[in-house]
Amino acid sequence: MSGWSTHRDRAVTCLARWADWAEGHWYTIPGRAELGCFGTGFNNWGVQTNQKYTAAMAGLATLGRGAPRVEAQRCLSRALASLRFSLASHVSGDHTCTDGTKWGCTWISALGIERMMHGVQLLEPHLQDADRDALRRVLTHEADWLLRHYQRGPHVGVQADKWAHTGKNDPESNLWNGALLWRAAVMYPDHVEAPAWRERALSFMANGVSLDTDATDDTIYDGRPLRERHIGASFFPNFALDHHGYFNVGYMTICVSNAGILHFDLKRAGLPAPQLLHLHQRDLWQVLRRMIFSDGRLARLGGDSRVRYAYCQEYVAPSLLYAADHLGEPYAADLLSKQLSLVEHEHHANGDGSAFGRRLATLQQTNPYYAVRLEGDRASMLSMIVAYADLADAQSPVEARTFEASVEVIWSEPDHGAVLHRCATRLASFSWRAFGGPAGLCVPPDQSDLAEWEQNLVGAVEFTHAPHPMWGSKKTSHRRVLPGKVETFDGGFATGGVVVEGEQLELAEGWSESVSARHVIAAVALPDGHTYVGFQFCQTPAMRTVVTTVKGLQLNIPNDVYNAFRRRIHTQAGAVDFTSPPAASETINLQSRRANIDGILGVVGVYGAPSLVLSRSVTRRGGLVPNLFVDEICFGHQSETTLGAPQTVLLDVGWLTASNVNAVQTQKMQLGAKQIALPHPLRAMTVRAMDDQTYVIVMNTGASPQDVAWSTLGTARLTDMQGRPVQIHVPLKLDSAEVRVFRVQ
Repeated sequence: MSGWSTHRDRAVTCLARWADWAEGHWYTIPGRAELGCFGTGFNNWGVQTNQKYTAAMAGLATLGRGAPRVEAQRCLSRALASLRFSLASHVSGDHTCTDGTKWGCTWISALGIERMMHGVQLLEPHLQDADRDALRRVLTHEADWLLRHYQRGPHVGVQADKWAHTGKNDPESNLWNGALLWRAAVMYPDHVEAPAWRERALSFMANGVSLDTDATDDTIYDGRPLRERHIGASFFPNFALDHHGYFNVGYMTICVSNAGILHFDLKRAGLPAPQLLHLHQRDLWQVLRRMIFSDGRLARLGGDSRVRYAYCQEYVAPSLLYAADHLGEPYAADLLSKQLSLVEHEHHANGDGSAFGRRLATLQQTNPYYAVRLEGDRASMLSMIVAYADLADAQSPVEARTFEASVEVIWSEPDHGAVLHRCATRLASFSWRAFGGPAGLCVPPDQSDLAEWEQNLVGAVEFTHAPHPMWGSKKTSHRRVLPGKVETFDGGFATGGVVVEGEQLELAEGWSESVSARHVIAAVALPDGHTYVGFQFCQTPAMRTVVTTVKGLQLNIPNDVYNAFRRRIHTQAGAVDFTSPPAASETINLQSRRANIDGILGVVGVYGAPSLVLSRSVTRRGGLVPNLFVDEICFGHQSETTLGAPQTVLLDVGWLTASNVNAVQTQKMQLGAKQIALPHPLRAMTVRAMDDQTYVIVMNTGASPQDVAWSTLGTARLTDMQGRPVQIHVPLKLDSAEVRVFRVQ
């Protein structure tokens, strides 16, 4: 046994409690008592949910035997019945899913198989010859389809492109489909198509974690130069991923996890692994590890289109095991231990053994198909820890430096509009192409429970959209992002751009128009390791508009299970505790331009609004499936529908937030932050930061270039962030939406 035994034992304990809960979702197939399924048994994700359950029960039955609460015989019976149902309901089988269809031979059908196979390996001593024959039937059938008929959407064959809008950004499915092909080829080398499956597998893998530079790379992988198998880049040069059309840290993780799954399964079976399985995984990991909070949770810098703290988060675990075993990650054991602590915390809080019972109670009622899918992902993660713990090499020795010291970075992907600065006291980021629109973060890197990304630090401007109830909406997103430059400097970054608000609106019956209000946004992470400065300016066009929501700043504060449903907010009037959920949705004027949350996160409104406002909701927020109680601190706030005059200024605010500061330090930052009067459309602030340096930040909110009137700054001597002096008598021209940062000497 390697040094992962404690992690395995903790995973078994959680999984055993979950298995008891899962009994309430077990279904025996009528007329086929030897078959059964967990969840709905429907096609697509219903199939995959059941396959992940198979692996979970197999792990408990074979490696959890003897542990408290583990009913090994029941788990073995469930594992075999669910496996047999999965094999029988395949397009090559003699049965159907519970919805009357058959599953398989799609771009995603290999995924569930891949996430199940570690459990199938563990079940091998308990399989009958008929089971082995059925498994061969399914794997070879899928491999033949991937070889001859593969298609994803309208695109036939292996595809790769950096941008999701092309329909060809397929890194994760390229990896899992390549993995299944390789798996089938080495498991059944006697099959006549095994050599062809291998080569097809290598084509998929070469276009998994792929870069533009691969097109000219002569390095030999699996017998051929990389360039010969390269079709296109799936990742940007610095490993940002545009999957699903936003900066998707979650699917960066999925790509690593699928390499890890095949890596460990081949290792257990003593079968050869292709070199291309690991293509660029080490470099991808060096980026991804900097996007993991030190408490083990993903920092979703580009947001998340699914449920918080679920799905992609689960596959950090096999990624960590793979990183330790193959990529030399010295902190994997500690990060995995902390991730398990998060899992244990919510499991215990639910009280019924489920993974998400309390947070997703509404989803369980409205969409049990999806709710049990998320439960299955949690079980899948735990079962992989159980299965792979004895395969991973002993824990790598921890370096003399801390994990936080090892992940200090200034990282950017200019073509995707993403930037990150991380140090021991602050994780600061901005993503222009985040899910739902731009999003920023400024949080302590060890407190992921303070991070909620949806429109965080960019606010919201919304106009009435009420299409005819029978005709429906022609467009669900009414925002268009025009990202500006991303500039980095030692210890921080600056970025500015425009969001066009109110595109393609409808009012029933008979009115449709684009309001196209211009929302200028800037974000600056100062080099003090704490402070994050923001500007916002939004004005309606030359037409009347119906405004429903205006939120300046919008600092999201999750207030849910991971912080015991309580936050303490300290303002100039004193400290108040806010528990979740509130008795009713409410908007509270904090009567203060400064606030500090839990003694660790500060926020200051510098100009443009009389006070900070706290918006609270009696229902959960956060994501397409609301699943977190989130309080919002706003600077500039409107929640009543208003019919406004043309060219109304909806937002003209400047603010700052700072991580790892207490209430006294927040007050000091308020005293050191002031607006500088510059001619419209320029906006400027001076900020005394935590490094006792004074900074001047200038923003052009206009639609055309502007000269900065330096004479208004008096006799202050300025330098740019590279230390070069700024000549006051020489005007500096700022482009539209450009933001510049200077030190005062």
